[in-house]
Amino acid sequence: MKVDDPNWHSRIRAPLEVKDPEGVEWDDTADVVVVGLGGAGICAALEALRAGAKVIAIDRFSGGGATRMSGGVCYSGGGTPAQKEAGVEDSVEEMYRYLKLEVADAVADRTLRDFCNTSVENIEWLENYGVQFRGTLSPIKTSYPATGHFLYYSGNEAQADYADHAKPAPRGHRVVGDGLTGHRLFDPLLRSALALGLKLYSYSEARRFILSDTGQIVGIQIQHVDDNSKPASQLKKIVRKFSNASTLLFPSIAAKLLSEANLISDRDGTAKVIRIEKAVILAAGGYIHNRKMVEHYAPQYLGAVPLGSIGCDGSGIRLGQSVGAKTDRLNHVSAWRQFNPPAALASGIVVNGKGERFVSEDCYGGKIGHDIAEEHGGTAYIILDSRLRRRALWEAMPGKAELFRLQGAPALMGILMSSKKAATLEELAEKCGMDQTLLTASVGHYNRAADGLEEPQFRKHGDFVRPIVKPPFYAVDISIHNRKYLCPSISLGGIVVDEETGQALNESGKPIPRLFAAGKNAKGISSHRYVSGIALADCVYSGRIAGRSAAR
Repeated sequence: MKVDDPNWHSRIRAPLEVKDPEGVEWDDTADVVVVGLGGAGICAALEALRAGAKVIAIDRFSGGGATRMSGGVCYSGGGTPAQKEAGVEDSVEEMYRYLKLEVADAVADRTLRDFCNTSVENIEWLENYGVQFRGTLSPIKTSYPATGHFLYYSGNEAQADYADHAKPAPRGHRVVGDGLTGHRLFDPLLRSALALGLKLYSYSEARRFILSDTGQIVGIQIQHVDDNSKPASQLKKIVRKFSNASTLLFPSIAAKLLSEANLISDRDGTAKVIRIEKAVILAAGGYIHNRKMVEHYAPQYLGAVPLGSIGCDGSGIRLGQSVGAKTDRLNHVSAWRQFNPPAALASGIVVNGKGERFVSEDCYGGKIGHDIAEEHGGTAYIILDSRLRRRALWEAMPGKAELFRLQGAPALMGILMSSKKAATLEELAEKCGMDQTLLTASVGHYNRAADGLEEPQFRKHGDFVRPIVKPPFYAVDISIHNRKYLCPSISLGGIVVDEETGQALNESGKPIPRLFAAGKNAKGISSHRYVSGIALADCVYSGRIAGRSAAR
């Protein structure tokens, strides 16, 4: 896609060509410029600095991006220190065998093997910079471990169908700390990079590349707001507001805040040009908060709520495309239909709009969301009886779900505000617009399998198998678009790169001189289907590769 395409939907402009780079009054110069200082960007910067490069980072706000807002989970295995502390046996081969099911063909097999082979090394690399992990194992399957637990099954590893292919092991490594701990991963890395000489242009929006008359990238133009100015203080307030739960509940608030930030950048920013001596690394995150891009690439996910930082607007991807970079899998979005806790919800059955069961309910929420959106028109329900519903309500209450805002509150909204009730399954089907025969058959088969009378249609762990027999019956709406039971989403695809170096490729598959991409700006390990921690782990993996390569 080119800048003049009607579906461009970005503030990135066409490159500026200069005949003589030596004649330009550059405001600053660096060997390596990193665009976007989140998880991938900070890892790239550290490696480039260690290689002796002078590095400048440009960030739309103050750094951290979606990484700093996240749960701080890195997907790692093969015998990490935390796994050994917990007494967990794992191997690189079993990690690879499992991840191959999730990653599919998003990257070459040799790349996935390298990702697994270097997993322990990358965890130890993070620890050397002060990031803390611990082997306190979560006692239950959960979408995010409770206080005091830092190692858990963060994907489908223990689900019956997946366990047939690879020996399960918990590989979700949550950074030590209370609540969401993404900041405890990013902040030590930032401190280390600054100590090594990183120069950070905060509140600086990348606008366009500057090219020589031969088409080579020689610089970048930014719109910079002075860190100590009143407009910068206003941008800080916008970022704080953006981090509030209300932004997730009401995407219109997020859109308004982004518009305000753009206005400040345009009105109060100053154009600056930075010379690039060796390379530029694009690491500016995904595009999920650019709703026009979502509508263009993945319209079936428009009803899901965007989850990410205010800078997840696709600008890094568009910056690469502006100089001919090829993209792939921009139509891949992960919508997380998480409903454990409360565990009782996973003991019901998930059916589509017709009343047919189609998935194992103890699967990772990203797989369930994918199946709902891609195979069942975005519509689905959890079918419960009165006992399961009562138990789910109890498990979701404050004090039961320790991360109430993240887990308990959304479940309570769905159960109490977005469900239908009926005395019989036939009546419930009618209320939901389902086929009565299909719904009763789905529940009947599940109940017989729960009693050991038939083979289950979709296997799940025995902890989540409970017959649905006691009326009244309930259908909780877990459709992708249901705003009364929020379905968070992130974008997955990006710029196609040489997977051994991180160098961006053009439409013909040839390397673009001086251009690299990492993290959510690049197609990588997490670009097919997401499991918790895989994006952060890929930020470390791809960021380090790009940083080393760019410095050369």
